[in-house]
Amino acid sequence: MDRPMAEGPAAHSGSDMRLNDTPSSHLPTTATARRGSFRITSLAAMAWLGLAGSAWSAPPTVASIEALLAATKSEALIAKTGADLERNMRDAVQASLQGRKPSEREQQVIDKMTRESAALIRQELNWSHMRPMMVQIYQSTFTQEEVDGQTAFYRTPVGMAVVEKMPAVMQATMAATQQSMARLMPQLQAIAKKHMAEAQAAGAAAGTPPAGAKP
Repeated sequence: MDRPMAEGPAAHSGSDMRLNDTPSSHLPTTATARRGSFRITSLAAMAWLGLAGSAWSAPPTVASIEALLAATKSEALIAKTGADLERNMRDAVQASLQGRKPSEREQQVIDKMTRESAALIRQELNWSHMRPMMVQIYQSTFTQEEVDGQTAFYRTPVGMAVVEKMPAVMQATMAATQQSMARLMPQLQAIAKKHMAEAQAAGAAAGTPPAGAKP
């Protein structure tokens, strides 16, 4: 008679190997599943934060920019700028007369020129024309966060004081700049005169007629 096969570890080694090769042995463990779930959650959170950041850094809305322009009283500032330009233009005309009283004909020409120039300035600096341009500039310059921050500041007492006093600051700065340029004008004219003489001398040495000379 054949002897029965011995039972023991060796006898079960083949069946154990087959059991270990079954698909169930390759299923993820609980720890692996948790790690995968954590990664998915992290990726979702990162994606959400990325979208939120993109939205926050997106160009500001037109409504938010208009709120900022209202807080800074930009329409009134533009109107004042136009009026200042008109006044500066009239002052420049008077300064060009050097204290001389114009003739009746000259005064008519000056008045007509002033009226036409003032009308052109008012047309160009009209708020209906300036507002869309300013909105576009703000959208290409500031983020939504920056626009909202400025609006919040200009609605505070300090911000409102800045809005009220800034035109006076600008006017004083312009006046100081004009005074500085007036002091520098003789020196600037001397520099221009010196270089013109040097250019004419160089042209004469090279046989080139000076500028403005007839051939």
